[in-house]
Amino acid sequence: METIILKSFTYNRIGGNGAGLVILDSDMSEEQMQKIAANVGLSETAFLKRLDENNFDVRFFTPVCEVELCGHATIAAFYYVGEKIIVNKKQNLKLYQNTKAGKLAININYKNEKVESVLMEQASPKFYGYIEEGQKINLAESLGIDVSCIKLADYEIKPAIVSTGLKDILIPIKDRQTLNKIEPQFDLISKVSKLNDVGGYHVYTIDKGQVYARNFAPLVGINEECATGTSNGALGALLYKENIRNGYFDVLQGEVMNELSQICVYVDDNGVKVGGKAEIV
Repeated sequence: METIILKSFTYNRIGGNGAGLVILDSDMSEEQMQKIAANVGLSETAFLKRLDENNFDVRFFTPVCEVELCGHATIAAFYYVGEKIIVNKKQNLKLYQNTKAGKLAININYKNEKVESVLMEQASPKFYGYIEEGQKINLAESLGIDVSCIKLADYEIKPAIVSTGLKDILIPIKDRQTLNKIEPQFDLISKVSKLNDVGGYHVYTIDKGQVYARNFAPLVGINEECATGTSNGALGALLYKENIRNGYFDVLQGEVMNELSQICVYVDDNGVKVGGKAEIV
């Protein structure tokens, strides 16, 4: 067994979200995995076991529980695979990870025999409906903002519950300044998340064409993280459904944490892919 720490979704080789990676050479119990994830202490740790040349089993644990899928831990895991395990680095690869969210494709792209980026297929988007107007006040209170701020400046869109692997409430915010001034009330966010059967909030805005986001998931032990793959996958699905984005766009996240991170999203009729760069810490 080998444990590695990486950062995923780095931006110009800085920022990024820390993830643990455990390379398994034999089976391990769920209890053992949970204990290791708690000791690692990062928002998620991936446990990876190679099945054959192209297929891997992967499980994801926060410090307090197992989750079906984690974007940044996937990027970390397969960046390591591409750099340290794959021998032939002269051609791009398509691999597969078996997760509790299903079997998902991974594309590893090389440049000069170094991993240039990792792109992961998301689970098929699932839309669970919009948040009713009467509930927006609870969202606003838990974020420490006025309810009038829950909107985009240039588009009509409501808070919605969406999943491409993990369910989140996607909350539009009127501008970047308001997004950065949010003062999350973690107890309230946990309460609202539990009532809506979601992992947390993905809060976003669009400023001069650029998408910015923050992510809060205290219910599963993550107050805020600077880069989230699956949540931005869900955001891509929603923005595509609302005719706001089509094809490639990127999300900048972690600005107020001084860990600015870049998450690349590609969405079309065939589904959603999320990717980025990584660094071994």
